[in-house]
Amino acid sequence: MKALVTAEDIRKLHRRGGAQLDIALQRTIITPEARDLAASLGVKIADSGAAGVEPAPPADTLAAVRRAVEAKLPAGKHDPALLQQLVEKAMRELRHGFGEPQCEREVADSGVVLVRGNSVQFGQFDGVPDKPIGLTDVIGAADGSAIAAGFMQWEKASFPWTLTYDEIDVVLDGELHIRSQGNTYVGRAGDVFYIPKGAAIEFAAPDSVRLVYITYPADWSNGQAPA
Repeated sequence: MKALVTAEDIRKLHRRGGAQLDIALQRTIITPEARDLAASLGVKIADSGAAGVEPAPPADTLAAVRRAVEAKLPAGKHDPALLQQLVEKAMRELRHGFGEPQCEREVADSGVVLVRGNSVQFGQFDGVPDKPIGLTDVIGAADGSAIAAGFMQWEKASFPWTLTYDEIDVVLDGELHIRSQGNTYVGRAGDVFYIPKGAAIEFAAPDSVRLVYITYPADWSNGQAPA
């Protein structure tokens, strides 16, 4: 499935000071309105390569991102592997529209946001880098929201997690198994889980699962903690 770039994506990139959008043109659909708006705002649309190879970031940009990430971590307690993961995540967000979700969105002047669920492009969940867990945030602090929402999907995998935020999961397809204090709770399509802050659990899918998650606060990924 190809990614979609809309006029709203161009507006947000421009508002945040972006002058260039790097994308793989062969794997991206750009609406005519987005092209016209980019031209009028002076935003360049650059092809990052037909094979999807992204250009290496300038050394000064990489250093600045690393310093910003280090400033968020506890002094003297930098885990090199975690630091590298966070830097790579930040660079991906910078290359793909400053963290804009990979999905089709419509935003009203009133602030109402509509996300087309069938347009969501899944990325790798950085919190579990050794397993193919797909995750994409679609609503967050950038929308002025105090809560966040997104999509997750994976097959035949499990991982432990300790929540430092409150979360609601709505199962769309398949089965979501949550193990807590020796018990396993099974959610199927249409079922809803509430997981409170501080809970140490295990997420699992014996076959496959696709779900929507809602978290409070919106910056949940800054407080994540693997169990």
